[in-house]
Amino acid sequence: MHGIPVLMYHHVNPAGNALNVVPERFERQMGYLASAGYRTIDTSDLLDILSTGRKPPGRAVMITFDDGWLDNYLYAFPILKEFNLKAVVFVVTSWAGERGVRTDKIPLPRHKDCVRLVQEDRSGDVVLSWDELREMESSGLIDVQSHTHSHIRWDREVPEDERIEALREDLEISRSMIEEKLNKPCNALCWPWGKGNVSYVKTAQEVGFRMLFTTEKGTNKGVEDLKGIKRIVIGNIKVPNLKKKLFIYSRPGFSRFYLRIFG
Repeated sequence: MHGIPVLMYHHVNPAGNALNVVPERFERQMGYLASAGYRTIDTSDLLDILSTGRKPPGRAVMITFDDGWLDNYLYAFPILKEFNLKAVVFVVTSWAGERGVRTDKIPLPRHKDCVRLVQEDRSGDVVLSWDELREMESSGLIDVQSHTHSHIRWDREVPEDERIEALREDLEISRSMIEEKLNKPCNALCWPWGKGNVSYVKTAQEVGFRMLFTTEKGTNKGVEDLKGIKRIVIGNIKVPNLKKKLFIYSRPGFSRFYLRIFG
C-alpha cells in the first residue's frame, strides 16, 4: 500500500522565505498536483483510509496549513479554488476573532513578525477571522481543525503538576469553539511545536481528537499513524523538489530508508 504524504505549510504571501511561500510558487506547486492527478483529501478521508485500511483514492495527498494566518485566505485560498484542491487549516482558536471578511491583498509580514504581532495582542492584523474561516469551510475545499486554543509550550509554561489539566482545558475549549462557530465536528489536532508526549496523546484522545498531527517527517499508511501523523515541510521550493518529496513520502519503505540515510 502506498503511503499518504501530508504537506505542511504556514504562509503564502509575497514575503517569501522558508515559511512564506510566494503566491506564484504556490500556484505552480498546486498546478503540478492538479495536472499530475493527485487527489487531495481532508481529515475525514484520512481517518477513513487509515482506520479501515481502505485503498487511498488514486494519488492521495493532504495539504495542511498551521496557525490560521490571514494570508491563507487572501493568497492560498484563491489558488486552491482555481485548481479545486482541498486543504486543512489548523487554527489557534484564541487568535481568531470577529473581524469580518477582508479582501484587499495587503502586504503581510513574515512569520516571525506575525508571531510578534500576536504576542502584542494584534492577532487581528495577521490571523484569520471566524467569518473568513466560515467562508473557507463552506466552500467544501477547506477543513478547519484545531491547533489548540493558546499555542503554548505546556512543558515550559505550566507547572508539572498542573500540566495535564491545563492541556485538557485548552483542548476542550479549542474543540468546542470550532464545533460551535463552524457547525462541524472537530476530530483532528495539530500539536504546536511539533509533537506531544504519551500523556499529551492520551489526554487529546480523551477529549475526543481522533487524529493527531506532528512535524515528524515520514509517510502515513495505517491505523497506528493516527496518533502521530507525519508531515513534510514544503516551503518555498520549486516543483522538481516537490515532485521528489512526493515520490519519497508516498512510499513507506523507501521513505524510512531515505530518512535513515539523510535524516
